[in-house]
Amino acid sequence: MKVKSLKKQMDATDLPCGSVAIWSLGQSGVIIKGSKDDGAICIDPYLTDCIEKNKPGTEFVRAFPAPFAPEELSALDGVIITHEHDDHLDPCTLKGIAKTAKAAKFAVPPAHRHLLPERIGEERIIAACQNQRFSIGGFRITPIAVAHDTYVFDADGNAEHLGYLIEGNGVKLFHSGDTIVDEKIVETVAAFAPDIVFLPINGGDYARTRRGIIGNMNFREACDFSDCVQADMLIPIHFDLFPNNTDNPAYFVDYLFHTYPNQKFHMMVAGERFVYFSSRY
Repeated sequence: MKVKSLKKQMDATDLPCGSVAIWSLGQSGVIIKGSKDDGAICIDPYLTDCIEKNKPGTEFVRAFPAPFAPEELSALDGVIITHEHDDHLDPCTLKGIAKTAKAAKFAVPPAHRHLLPERIGEERIIAACQNQRFSIGGFRITPIAVAHDTYVFDADGNAEHLGYLIEGNGVKLFHSGDTIVDEKIVETVAAFAPDIVFLPINGGDYARTRRGIIGNMNFREACDFSDCVQADMLIPIHFDLFPNNTDNPAYFVDYLFHTYPNQKFHMMVAGERFVYFSSRY
């Protein structure tokens, strides 16, 4: 699906308190906007085919074209990166965004700031450190340490894999990035009381692990996680872009139907805009 003008669509989006608009970029990428005054932020955009271009013969080949060109994200106030993997921190995508979203800030784990394009000057970079809140526009954002397969910290004690607790326009959202589930993450997110959780459902297995592919929570764990933290809405991510690193999303739907029939969820298509209204309002 191709939207003719993402900027026009974002400019026209101005929502009342207690609601947000979400655009899916595919894989783990999302744009979030509430009221006009809040601005808009983006998490983990991968909008090029640089992985396959830079690594000929890789098994990581896009299953569909990017819904937008990076330069179309000119209305952004900030970009938030969870970790260094190319489908989350893509220098080619970030370079294109920085070119047209000239005032946008870029939040990244300190260990990976050197991976940002040179076009992004130091004055535009936010060092995203666990438990240290920062703001972009009207969004209040708190990074938390997550375990892709294990917790990893740099020499200064800063987590290299982050999830983000986000508050904006009266809505609370949690984007996990790439992570497995443990009690610490569950307790932290439950205390935050999110309206929406964005969680990976691609899982992991022996065959992928022996090829060097680090796994995530699977569809069962994502559903169980959402129930444990009492999220109002579950939006699955990290299952659609790379056929070599996914699980059938129909299993996710079937498990929810039989185990948590009252859990709201939405399966997004890349390029889609979805508007959420919190049940607390």
